[in-house]
Order: sequence, then structure tokens, then C-alpha cells
Amino acid sequence: MSHFLISCGGTGGHLSPGIALAEGLAERGHAATLLISEKKVDARLIEKYPHLNFARMPGSGFAWYPVQLARCIVSQLRALRVCRRLIRERSPDGIVGFGGFTSAPVALAGRLAGLPVMLHESNRVPGLAIRTLGRFATRVYLPPGVRLGSVRAAAIRYAGPPVRREIVRTPQTAARVALGLDPAQKLLVLLGGSQGASARNQWARDHVSSLAHEGVQLCCVTGLGK
Repeated sequence: MSHFLISCGGTGGHLSPGIALAEGLAERGHAATLLISEKKVDARLIEKYPHLNFARMPGSGFAWYPVQLARCIVSQLRALRVCRRLIRERSPDGIVGFGGFTSAPVALAGRLAGLPVMLHESNRVPGLAIRTLGRFATRVYLPPGVRLGSVRAAAIRYAGPPVRREIVRTPQTAARVALGLDPAQKLLVLLGGSQGASARNQWARDHVSSLAHEGVQLCCVTGLGK
């Protein structure tokens, strides 16, 4: 049995594929520890998965503003110490990072320990963490057709995001009924992440009435409080 440290905290877009990967590994007889942030979005989502092993780590996002930058550097150094301790205690066979500010400490700690480091990017435009960490990663998984010049070609593989079991196994009609939607009507689902989510959310507010008039249901997936 192999054991992996999976860094996937900070946003639902990072955490959900991490959970899906951990479930897939468990089905194949392997173990995983999911490293998450201290943000509320992580705490809320992991309540649904008591069978998985989570560990919280400090950290905050990168920003060029002096105060936020200083806070980011300090928190990343704290997180690096936490990750190095976890590696000593749990002796993982590999590191997996899904991007975001939680990926850098565990990827660096894994690299220092001589472990294989795998990164996964779900966005068409790779984020800062993947662009930077990809230079020394063993494998970098990108969406089909995406290029990343900072990563050597031999390390790149193409793969979509892992999908959680309950999503894959739920029939479409049953899912619509559970969400209070009419299975007979057309449905438009909007979901986004990072900087694009705000514009998408505003578009949904502006067009919900006109879509309903045309018989189209709108389901807009947002972050907490959005």
C-alpha cells in the first residue's frame, strides 16, 4: 500500500479534485492525507467525508501589497515546517498538489525529501503555483491542449480533473429532483473559479429573469456568501 500527501486546500476548485483522487486511491488499496487550509470553505466541505484523512496547514495567498506579501511569506514558512514534519511522521511515497497557496510548502518539502512531486492544473490558464513549482515537478498534469513553457515536455501529461464518486454515480434525473429542479425543463449550469467567478456571478444575476421567461432553469454554483 502506498501513501500520498495531497495538497488541495483553499478553494472548492482545489479541494474537490483532491477528495476525488483520495477516494480513487482508497478504492485501489492506497492511503492519502489531504492537506487543507484553515479557511471556512475547506471546513464546510470536509464534513461530508469523515472516511478520509485531513490535516490542516497554515497559509495565505500571494499578493504584491507589502502587508499581504509579508503575511504570505511568514505563513508559507510555517506551512513548510508543518509539511516537513508530516513527511517525517508519515513517510509518504509521493506528493500531489492541485495548485493554490497550499501547494508550494508541501511540494518544496517533498522535493527536499527526495520524493516524487506530481502537480495537477484544472484551468486553461495555469496559476502561479503550477507555473513556478512545475519547474522541478516529476509530473505536471494539464488540460488537453494547454502548453506550459516553463515545464520540460517530458514531465507533462494531459488529464482532466478527477470527479468525486457521488457526482459520477448520480443519475441526471435524480440529481435534478434532489436540487429542486424540473427534470423536463432545460437547465443551464454556471460554475467558475478564480477571478472569472465574479463576472460570471454578475451575469447570472442579470439574466436569471430572461432565462426563466424562455423556460431555462439556472443553477449557479458560487463560493460561500456569494
